[in-house]
Amino acid sequence: MKRLCVLSALAALLAGCGSGNPSSSGSASRAATASATSTSTSASSTQSARHARHHARPRGARIGTTQRVHAGGATLSVTVTRVLDPLSPSEAALLPRTRGVGVMVTIHNDAGATYDSTASGDWSLLSTAGLATPLSVRGGPCQTQLVDFESLIYAGDTRTGCVAFTVSRGAKIVQIRFSPHSRAPGRVAWR
Repeated sequence: MKRLCVLSALAALLAGCGSGNPSSSGSASRAATASATSTSTSASSTQSARHARHHARPRGARIGTTQRVHAGGATLSVTVTRVLDPLSPSEAALLPRTRGVGVMVTIHNDAGATYDSTASGDWSLLSTAGLATPLSVRGGPCQTQLVDFESLIYAGDTRTGCVAFTVSRGAKIVQIRFSPHSRAPGRVAWR
């Protein structure tokens, strides 16, 4: 800001002296304008970066919140009840520098048609390292079942289950998503 004031004063001084060289007056004026534009641009860039960080925050309900989902002919009440992070290494075979994360869920078919889908297709987990990979778990509270808990949920039925994912060791969980019948329309999310 001081530099802008000094350049503006210099431009005014040169213009007021009646110097016979019009280009020097124009140069000082152009320098002052360039400096002001540069200052304005950097302030605008800083403000835009703050704005982008504020709006880049993932959307979604808090863990424990029940969300209503219209899934074809069924109306579901879906809740992420708990996140198990990390799963015990003895419960799943993991690659180096990864961890297992379990997402405990409850699905209630409020009314309408029977909901028949697969948990591994309907649920996804987004971390700071990207989309997580589904994980088969051999034991513990998130053990992979032979019959998928999302199979044939009749109107009035409630099902609970756990979906597991492989996440990079240092990555943070950003968002958990439920996409009915593995499609984006009707998707709900938790953070």
